[in-house]
Amino acid sequence: MIYQFPVPHDDELLGSVLARFISRQGIREDKVALELLFGSRNIVPSALLQGHLSQLANNVQHLWPIASNEMIEKHSILPIFKVFVEPDRYSSICSELSHDAKSHSMLKVGINASSLVFPTYFRFCPVCFNEDMKQFAYSYWRRQFQLPGVCVCLQHRCMLMDSLFELKPRRRHTFMEASTLTNMPIPFAAEVCQKPSLLELARNIEQLLHQSFSYVSPDQWSAFYDARLREVGLKSSKGVKHRQVESLFTQYWSLSFLRECGLGLCEGVTWLQTFFRKQRKHFSYLHHLLCLQALFSEWKLDDVFRIVSSIEVKTVKRAYTSSQADLRASEYRAIWKDLRKDYVFLKEIRATREGARVYSWLYRFDHDWLKSNLPAPLRNNVGRVVNWKQRDLALVRQLINIRKACEDDLSLPRMTQNWFISKLQLRWGIDKHLAKLPLCRLFFARYVETIEEYQVRRVLVIIVDCINKDEPIPQAYEIERAAGLSEKRTREAPRRIIREDLEMVSCFKLPPKGQRAS
Repeated sequence: MIYQFPVPHDDELLGSVLARFISRQGIREDKVALELLFGSRNIVPSALLQGHLSQLANNVQHLWPIASNEMIEKHSILPIFKVFVEPDRYSSICSELSHDAKSHSMLKVGINASSLVFPTYFRFCPVCFNEDMKQFAYSYWRRQFQLPGVCVCLQHRCMLMDSLFELKPRRRHTFMEASTLTNMPIPFAAEVCQKPSLLELARNIEQLLHQSFSYVSPDQWSAFYDARLREVGLKSSKGVKHRQVESLFTQYWSLSFLRECGLGLCEGVTWLQTFFRKQRKHFSYLHHLLCLQALFSEWKLDDVFRIVSSIEVKTVKRAYTSSQADLRASEYRAIWKDLRKDYVFLKEIRATREGARVYSWLYRFDHDWLKSNLPAPLRNNVGRVVNWKQRDLALVRQLINIRKACEDDLSLPRMTQNWFISKLQLRWGIDKHLAKLPLCRLFFARYVETIEEYQVRRVLVIIVDCINKDEPIPQAYEIERAAGLSEKRTREAPRRIIREDLEMVSCFKLPPKGQRAS
């Protein structure tokens, strides 16, 4: 049971809170800390979007009474994406972070597919760090500093610095505390930000992170930007004046800063051109804030979201009409019926030139009739008609042959279940269908090599090699070193062979040390 827990600061990342707890408790093993906090050693910490929050909340509820949704809103970066993610999807992400064993939040929120470049290392303000150490004797990671686009501390107006600690460390289960920054030189005089645009961007990101705006759809953004471009003369009846837009944009934002954020303007059709066309997908918060500041600087963020959320977009399905459609409908229906007699599936019909032509006409002018007269959909029955008994028998024969072929080779790696499966060279995963393959399951249970058996084989390789070369068997520590073993890791069976059984083989003992040199 947890008996003490640190008080979280405003805007502190949840991973920073947990790292401070681990440091205070003096826990050195990462897996021990995970089991204490989450009740499991198999959880992978995330610096920005920590999952398994319900288990954590249950374990610290008596010291930190907070719900999992409140943890997400106050101590993660997820709220910055709330305006640009559908409410149902956002609720699903919150539910995954709270309850699911496996979270796909980075994928669902769009981080994985986005071009935004998150910092490689934790970022901090040197002035904030020095003030924290004087006031609290420790420091913590601010969540806003780890977001793309934030380069400056709003409180001290100084540029942020990169720490030595990675956001995604190589040791996956590590929590990194900000107080360990004392190991690196921290300047007392920080670099002051000279660009008002970076200060304004950081201020807008902070407002977006803390203020709850309503969801805005891509169609609403398209209508909003269309009206704004027309107001400033950057769009006419001929379309958007992309060259002027790009010129104004690059005058406001430097190309080096855009590349640093992952939003560089390459040759060809750039994201900036796509952004000011009809938006068919969500863009990130940074796309919107950069464009709003560069092109519509007089607009405040509150006014932008008030106006754009009030836009009503009517989606009307385009109806195709033709003066001869009613007259020719019977003709195309008859042709379609003939095609259905010759082909079974829709894919086969559309693969022909006549079928594609007739389908296209009916889809435009007689859609309701076509919908009710489509052929039966093609069903993929692969997996439902597999004779698993026959497949099990064939596979176990191959596995037996593999074992017989490799039985005398003592130099092979450990013969695990995955090793046997890799020798079969099959595309589909046997391990996922072992419940349907009882003979294969029995084979693996009987012939998969344990760690102890593998260590014995490694020792025997050295001994047999010495016997074949008519050389004396080395001493115990030399065998362990050659086999890649240590006194702590060596199991009972190989230890007995090395240190007890070899003493009985007198003809293969090492000669005395003086004779060995000669």
